[in-house]
Amino acid sequence: MKILIVYSSLTGNTKKVCEKAFEYLNCEKEITAIETVSEEKLNSFENIIIGTWIDKATADEKARKLLKKLSGKNLYFIGTLAAALDSEHAKKCFNNLSKLCAKNNYFKTGVLARGRVSEDLQEKFNKFPLNIIHKFVPNMHEIILEAESHPNESDFDIIKNFISVNFNNL
Repeated sequence: MKILIVYSSLTGNTKKVCEKAFEYLNCEKEITAIETVSEEKLNSFENIIIGTWIDKATADEKARKLLKKLSGKNLYFIGTLAAALDSEHAKKCFNNLSKLCAKNNYFKTGVLARGRVSEDLQEKFNKFPLNIIHKFVPNMHEIILEAESHPNESDFDIIKNFISVNFNNL
């Protein structure tokens, strides 16, 4: 099996977990930032892992644009978000990413890991009432504090398990 990991990372969280996924893969593999991936590169891989940070409960804009270009690929995703992985928000994000990956492609599965919130977004939360930015997440300040140490070893273990189950047993 030959796998391409393409990631979009705003603060470095998604890059870190995608680099860990790359380390754990035991096959022919490549990794690249979404800004540098070529059409030729995308066409040369049947199996692609899309790394994305969560923006408004879905993939970030760069990842969404890339997904619209893909067709007939076996797609997987690795998403990073601040919210707890067992939260309703995380479930919604997983479902939204699954639907995005399934359009015109063969969606296989995905995984979420936690990541810290960018300084820029934290500043916005402090300047504006939370009900304007994240009206459906009343405990946003708690989530930000809990996510501060992520991604960490527990997130990397989640990624390791994802890779082991879906790729290294083939």
